Amino acid sequence: MKILSADQIKIVDTSTLKNEPIASIDLMERAAMACFRRLLKLLKPEQEIIVFCGKGNNGGDGLAISRLLIEHGFECNAVIIHFSEKFSNDALQNDKRLREKYANRIADITSSDELKKITPKENTVVIDALLGTGTNKPTEGLLAETIRFINNHFRKIISIDVPSGLFTDQHSPELNEIIRSSLTLTFQLPKLAFLQPENQKYVPEFEILDIHLDKKEISNQTSHYFYLTKSDIRSVLKPRNKFSHKGNYGHALLMAGSKGKSGAAIISAKACLRSGAGLLTLHSTKDTVAGVLNHLPEAMTIEDQQPDFISHLDKPEVYDAIGFGPGVGLHGDTQQVLKKILHYFTGKLVIDADGLNILSENKTWLNFLPAHTILTPHPKEFERLTDKHENDFEKLKALKQFSIRYNCIVILKGAHSAIAMPDGNVFFNSTGNAGLAKGGCGDGLTGIILGFLARGYSPAQASIIGTFLHGFAADMWVRKKSAEGLLISDVIETLPKALKKLEDIPH
Repeated sequence: MKILSADQIKIVDTSTLKNEPIASIDLMERAAMACFRRLLKLLKPEQEIIVFCGKGNNGGDGLAISRLLIEHGFECNAVIIHFSEKFSNDALQNDKRLREKYANRIADITSSDELKKITPKENTVVIDALLGTGTNKPTEGLLAETIRFINNHFRKIISIDVPSGLFTDQHSPELNEIIRSSLTLTFQLPKLAFLQPENQKYVPEFEILDIHLDKKEISNQTSHYFYLTKSDIRSVLKPRNKFSHKGNYGHALLMAGSKGKSGAAIISAKACLRSGAGLLTLHSTKDTVAGVLNHLPEAMTIEDQQPDFISHLDKPEVYDAIGFGPGVGLHGDTQQVLKKILHYFTGKLVIDADGLNILSENKTWLNFLPAHTILTPHPKEFERLTDKHENDFEKLKALKQFSIRYNCIVILKGAHSAIAMPDGNVFFNSTGNAGLAKGGCGDGLTGIILGFLARGYSPAQASIIGTFLHGFAADMWVRKKSAEGLLISDVIETLPKALKKLEDIPH
């Protein structure tokens, strides 16, 4: 699914009006109806609803939503904030429609004193329809006061399309007043700002409502940003051949573990085999190998000559894919093993954890990464590889530049993990939950990706599928149990069910 800028969305809107064809007021009604249908499932009849409306098209959406809610028996009132002189044409029509039938349900606010007369109740739900996607300057005056009032007095806030005051395509100034929504119901496509950690307090959750904008025009628009969906993943999954054998699904080498860090190797190895690799060889220390033999007899092993760390590597070229880094430590000999891989291995490679820390201490080695090597840093690891960044939009820019410069794939882990490709495209993940914020989850992701690399998927495909599947399995587990108790072991055990569910999605 493409992520488009505010200007591009305007182009798509215009194309929809022209080519469907449909009147702009009717498209607004369609958007309002989509919101209303979703609100029916979110609201209770006994709740008081206040719809704060601006005078632009987002306010027009809010006025139409107010009318629909009132018509269906909800205790709903529209509050129009007169922070600008004129209504947009469609907002004015919806203002007239609402006043004709329900004038007593409208409050016109022209000053902060009038705003303060609004009395919140315990169960009040606010619908925010003050500003839309075109916001590109900080809020001020009565508008800023209204946003501050809403944030200070109401706990449940549902924003329409975008939280009012939030810049959708760039960093929002720190002093800007922005609605802190509980949920955002956005139209047709996600907005880039929703996927940046800095905006979590404004967009903790969002849902995408299909309002049937011109799909051909969306396809025509150029974008370097994409949001992964189940259908995206299903379209690249490869079924296993009935007459295949283990050799058809590749031989992976995992270099992981050191003294006190055997768990990282075991986690990554399990995840690799659960992802369908035909063969897995784990190269690690004596104690780690012993632990793997107890926990995962399906894996083959190579015991390093050093008891506490990995110190050598023989014949890397015999493997289809190599995973390096989980729990390996930073010993000088281990660093030389990674250097050898970079110089002599030309196959598929994923580097994580201590492997990334080794690279951050030897940044000239980045120039020797095999083409489309996959790096999986968390934010601090990425910072060590690059530099500190002023905000998340600057970090995103640095992520793209890094991937292009070193011809590698970088998975910047976190909520909506960003997967940067060497061609400048970035894919944001739509799966996963806060239960994954625990030790070992990154090791599991490395193993999953390694499994798909060994099976013959391209590095780009393995990165996208692996990241999505990792989060999807976690989401399946959390639907029945608390995220607090989620372990990476639970995720790995859920992988077969998660894969089955993805495989069963119709084309």
